[in-house]
Amino acid sequence: MSRSPLFTPSAVSAQELEARTVGRTGLIDTVTERIASSARDGSRPHTLLVAPRGAGKTHTVRVAVHRALSDPQVAEKVLPVVISEDSLAIGSYVDLLVEMARSVGPELGGQARRLRHVRDAIGIEAGIIAAASGRMVLLVIENLDRVFDALGPKGQGSLRAWVETSTAVMVLGTAPGLFPGVSSREYPWYGSFIIESLPELGVEDAVALLLGAARQGDDEELAAFLDSPDGRARVAAIHEIIGGTPRLWHLVAESADVPSLAAVSPAVDALLDRLAPHYQQMLWQLPAGEQRLVVELARGSGARSVSDVADAVGVTNQSASAALGRLATEWWVTSSKTPGDRRTSWYDLTDPLLRRYLQYRDR
Repeated sequence: MSRSPLFTPSAVSAQELEARTVGRTGLIDTVTERIASSARDGSRPHTLLVAPRGAGKTHTVRVAVHRALSDPQVAEKVLPVVISEDSLAIGSYVDLLVEMARSVGPELGGQARRLRHVRDAIGIEAGIIAAASGRMVLLVIENLDRVFDALGPKGQGSLRAWVETSTAVMVLGTAPGLFPGVSSREYPWYGSFIIESLPELGVEDAVALLLGAARQGDDEELAAFLDSPDGRARVAAIHEIIGGTPRLWHLVAESADVPSLAAVSPAVDALLDRLAPHYQQMLWQLPAGEQRLVVELARGSGARSVSDVADAVGVTNQSASAALGRLATEWWVTSSKTPGDRRTSWYDLTDPLLRRYLQYRDR
């Protein structure tokens, strides 16, 4: 079976993503209709899709935009402006405008780069609006949290001011979680987004995904097994371990066969092995002290207090608390409190499969 670029959904055509879509029907329909109605009536319902990494945010956005623009009447009223998923070229508001101009076309991109030399943000804004020719500018920004961090409060304010004064721009963004730029009253975009959370795939969604892959690969034996009560029970057992993240199930589908699914553990181990380069690269980018905290949390079976983790790795509570706070900001860990003790914070890994991966590598 051919492998799809699961870590770069933007490299796959919207038509192929559409064909591979399972679950999320209600959310995709909602975002599709939101784009279409805003193009018709002039409303600008800025939308932020929130879900952990690998949960299908890019997939959902691309399918929704594709569906909306498949309507000719909508397409003629919308100028889609899609910012690169990595957003590596954005360090200021003017940089964001240049990337928008490049998305529209090379000529406007060249003009924008020349205007950037004299910091003429207003000129670039005007060029983008002129290129839209009365159409709504659908600004799609992945990893909006990182882009807003690069813009800073002043740049966020400039974007907000342009969007409000032009009345032409609708923002459709994604982020791995809520962040101060949209959730804190101190920032210009507070309360401006409709927040949509992506639901995980259920067991039946996972079965449908695996069935689609089996039929695409002409694996009749696997398709028959998945259609059986035993096959569905095995999928449910794997779902209990890895959860409902779409990326993980696509990875399972690429190496799935009847023996591995029937035994459960081989399917999970094959998935963890496939994820090794991904997790290694992510972990290696962390400072050594934060790596130790992540590994220690993975060695436990659930949430742990700051003092417990600090004692286990041999650092002070203050040092552990500061590092865990940084890890929470980067979505590595979650923090919670119990109703009976509002002073103690309990930390756990955001990605439950990371614990399985680190335990797998320890073996």
